[in-house]
Amino acid sequence: MASDQEPCRVQGIWQVSSLKPIFRRPKAAEDVEQHAMYIANGSIDAALRFLERTEQTINGLALFPASGAPFPSRLPELEGLWTKLVKDFPNHVVFYVEREDTIEVIRVLRGGQNMSIEVEKN
Repeated sequence: MASDQEPCRVQGIWQVSSLKPIFRRPKAAEDVEQHAMYIANGSIDAALRFLERTEQTINGLALFPASGAPFPSRLPELEGLWTKLVKDFPNHVVFYVEREDTIEVIRVLRGGQNMSIEVEKN
């Protein structure tokens, strides 16, 4: 019998018996909105694609929370911080922590920002 955290194969389809919910900090939601608005200045289609890919990337963390890369932080509340590049937008990075019962999205930053300083601004 599969544990709650492992995928199990049922009738030829892989299913996950228990996914952790995604919690987005308000600052992360604000980040996504600001990036989309900036991208929209050049192309509405690109901005919509960015929003879609960001959602896909974040939702994918529920399936594969360890698919990112560890990122060091000095703050105890950000212990276990990870990063994941936004699909098709490699200059944008999702910062998140896998908690016991949830995946917490901390920030979504764009390359060129001082990541260490910005991620700790909450």
